[in-house]
Parts: sequence; C-alpha cells; structure tokens
Amino acid sequence: MEATFSKTNEVPMTQNEQSLYIPTHEYTSGAPSQPQVAMAPAMPFYEDDPARFDAMAPESHDFEIGEFASAEFFNSVSMSDFIDRAKPIEWSYEMRRVAQLILPFLYLGPSSSLKDRDFLRTESITLLLAIRSRQSAQARLVSGEKVAAELGIEADAIDVMDNQELIAAFPRAIRRINDHIAFSPHRKVLVFCESGNERSASVVIAYLMVMLNLDTVNALYTVQHRRFCVCIEEPMRILLASFESILDAKRDVAKAKRMVSSSNGMNPQVQASKKRSLSQQNETDDQGQGDTDMDMDTDRFYDRNPSAPFQDR
Repeated sequence: MEATFSKTNEVPMTQNEQSLYIPTHEYTSGAPSQPQVAMAPAMPFYEDDPARFDAMAPESHDFEIGEFASAEFFNSVSMSDFIDRAKPIEWSYEMRRVAQLILPFLYLGPSSSLKDRDFLRTESITLLLAIRSRQSAQARLVSGEKVAAELGIEADAIDVMDNQELIAAFPRAIRRINDHIAFSPHRKVLVFCESGNERSASVVIAYLMVMLNLDTVNALYTVQHRRFCVCIEEPMRILLASFESILDAKRDVAKAKRMVSSSNGMNPQVQASKKRSLSQQNETDDQGQGDTDMDMDTDRFYDRNPSAPFQDR
C-alpha cells in the first residue's frame, strides 16, 4: 500500500495569514512509515563449546624484558600458570556483585566484592588493585586499603582522570600485577572498580592482550565469558583498538632489535656504543692519527666568515 501525503496550509510564525511568507520547503502532515529492516542477531557470548574462550599459555613474550614484566617474573612464573579452561556458567544477576576468576592468579569484580572477607581469604587474594577516577580517589569511595589492612594483604590503585588517560596507564597496571606475582606464583590479584564492568575490565582485557598475545576482540570475549556483565562501550573499544596498534608497533621494534642482536652476535646497545664520540676522535687526532682528514676539514672552512650568522644592529 502506497503512503499518501496531505499538504497542509502553511501559516507564518506570526499566525498572520496576511504576512509575507515565502515557503522554502513543502510541509506534510506526516512522513510515511519506513519498513523495519531485520538486523542480524549478535553473536552470543555463551556457546555450547566454551573451549573457544580458553585462556591458553602464550608461546613467547614478544616485548622487551622490563617493559611489562621483569626478568624475575619469568623465573618464578611459568607459562602454564596462565592456562584457564573456560567452563559453562549459569549466570545470574546476583553474580555481578561478586568477583570472577579470569586467570588462575587474576580476578575481576566490583568494589562491593571486597565486603566478602571469606571469599578473599578462601581465594587467597594477596593484592587489591583499584582502577578508579581521581575524583573517587579524593573522596576515598573506591579503595581497598581498609580491607587489605584488616586481612594483612597489599592494596594499590591506578588513578586516572578519564578513559583517554587510562590507556596510558595500561602498562603501569600490567607491570604492577606482574611485579606482585613475580615473588610467588601462589599470589593472586583482584582488579576492581566501582562496577567491575568497564574501567577495571578494560585493564584486565589489556593484560590478556599483552601477556596472552590476544587481539582486542578475543581478549574481550575471554573476559566476558567469565564475567557476563562486562560492558565495554564504543569509546573504550576504540581505545583498546588503539592500544592493540601500540602493542603491534612495540612487537615490531622488539623483533627488529632481536634480529640485529642475533645477526651481530652482540647486544644492540653495545653495538651502538662502538661508534666513536667526538672526544674520542680528537684524542686520535692528537696522537698523530687521522691528520690528513683533519687538514681536509680545515681547508674546507678556510674562506668562511668567522662572524656569527646573526648580529644585533
């Protein structure tokens, strides 16, 4: 059935029909209803085969030692410590108020999960890492210090102004987690924010991207399969995609350095230090070596004006 339009009588804003009024557009009593386009269903996070969301041990660490993890980290933590088999979860609304296991040593949850002292003791949590805004830090709204003091464990916080500042804090948060568990593989970290669904979740996603060599999509799905209420909005997704590009660039730089080091059989820093400095070159000239080159340089500048290129008038 075709939509019909009924043209209405145009009246100026003054409601005076004698006023001069030149219409620029045709006004109608209504627009035809547009047919609804069927949208493709979104891919569900829960599948019959949860193995897709397994957290597997990385084959290698593609970054320079010391950037995200110290050398001691790899001496005490094995790659097998990262393995976590995804399990089917019967998710309920109340589970959003507690923390979930993401990796064998890493938990994600809201600040309300700190109220369950028995959970923290049973899971042997040894570090409470808050990811919070600076306003929350000043008001002490999101903090694990009181609970940590009561349980005799550690507490720390990553304070940021906004999500744009959070992406710059990803390496610091990842290094803080790794420095803590480097002392003992039995240590465990709970990363939390007010809701446990975006700011702290983005840190855990970034951690999986670095330590498990996952891209943004797979890291997000791995975290969301364990904590279904995680909600990463589009601006944060864009920031995580930007972080992925930064990681790709860092991998390329580290790979190039390793190739140079292996081809020359030495550390790139040592190779760079072999280049003679100006003082070393002058010392060589004083000892009577390279006099010919120095004479050629002197002749080149013989006819030049010795005055400064710019003079005050």
